[in-house]
Amino acid sequence: MIRDQYPVYQLPNGIYCISRYEDIIKVSRDTDGFSSTHQGSIASLKQGESIIKEGNKMQLLAKLGLVPTDVMAVSDPPEHKTHRKIGHKGLNAHFVKSLEPELEQRCQKLMNEVLAKGNFDFMQDFAWRFPVSVIIQLLGFPPEDYEKIKKWCERILETQSGINDRKTLARSHIAGLRLVRYCWRQFLSLKKQPEQNMTKLFAQFAADPDSEFTDRLAISLIFQLLMAGSDSSATSMGNAVKLLLENPDLQQKLRDNPEQIAAFVEEVFRLETAFQGHFRWTKKDTELHGVTLPREIRIFLMWASGNRDERFWEDPDSIKLDRKNGKKHLTFGHGIHACIGRELARMEIIMAIRMLLQKTDSLSQTAEAPFVASMFSHTLLRLPISVTLKSKSHADPICPLKESVIA
Repeated sequence: MIRDQYPVYQLPNGIYCISRYEDIIKVSRDTDGFSSTHQGSIASLKQGESIIKEGNKMQLLAKLGLVPTDVMAVSDPPEHKTHRKIGHKGLNAHFVKSLEPELEQRCQKLMNEVLAKGNFDFMQDFAWRFPVSVIIQLLGFPPEDYEKIKKWCERILETQSGINDRKTLARSHIAGLRLVRYCWRQFLSLKKQPEQNMTKLFAQFAADPDSEFTDRLAISLIFQLLMAGSDSSATSMGNAVKLLLENPDLQQKLRDNPEQIAAFVEEVFRLETAFQGHFRWTKKDTELHGVTLPREIRIFLMWASGNRDERFWEDPDSIKLDRKNGKKHLTFGHGIHACIGRELARMEIIMAIRMLLQKTDSLSQTAEAPFVASMFSHTLLRLPISVTLKSKSHADPICPLKESVIA
């Protein structure tokens, strides 16, 4: 196995892959030695090209407001501290908890609509629509723009697949330009409106003369929230249902013991990692496991590998609902770049799985469920399922999430 024999493994294209849990933690924490910037160009970089040079080209476009600048998940200290502070004000645990009643109603409505069909595509009909509609609402964007926002996000994520041809990359870059332009239009409109939402909050920070935050950074933060809020929650939701389809006994166990759904979702995060990894690059010459990593070389942190590292996890390939260190997975990243939307994602997915199981007696897969072709994301393209509804006389009431869900 690569984790045993080659914990620092170099691919033919020059990228070094880090596969062990503790090594990934170490690199994630070392922001002096490893940079998170220039993610927009780093995946498609050709061997021998300068990360800094190519990244600076993108930053010139960012200064014109044409593409996102490095912000929050793709920025380094000290700028990252300012970005994260503002992002956290929009998605802190207290605020997320306050959303529960409204999210419950939204989830209930959409779930009832798809379950009434009996047979449906869980990914297209529910898993994408629920979380994307939530982040659109939080930003204050028009709900009717769902389809085009989703399409733009899907195409932009193609840049990270690692298997693109020129035509696909060109299409992805065009989608990126259109989404940025769309974000600018919404931002400039919403900042003038009286309603309070996350976009208005970012505009207020950008208008503060004592703040380092700017309109351009606000657009980049909105762009990042749309991308992360659309894909990662939908991916994990679909992967959770797929695991239930593959384990019918687990379906019934969770119906009988709904308090264990939160633990199951953490195992989904760990076993079916939404993003297989993220890039870093070396700021200086360094060494890991006797391998010299030259300055300005690309590093790929393999979250999915770390999540199954037998050095850290007991029986790593099994679903264990009583796992003691269950929340220490790497699915939301680690360190200062850990995903600020993780509690919202947890709430959405736990809510959806709990509701799906409470309203049905059985779930079954009706056709193949292919994954999106990508080395980066672990997203189902389709998940066709059939459901047997629970009779109304036996349906359990929908109970609110327990306080322990929001850490």
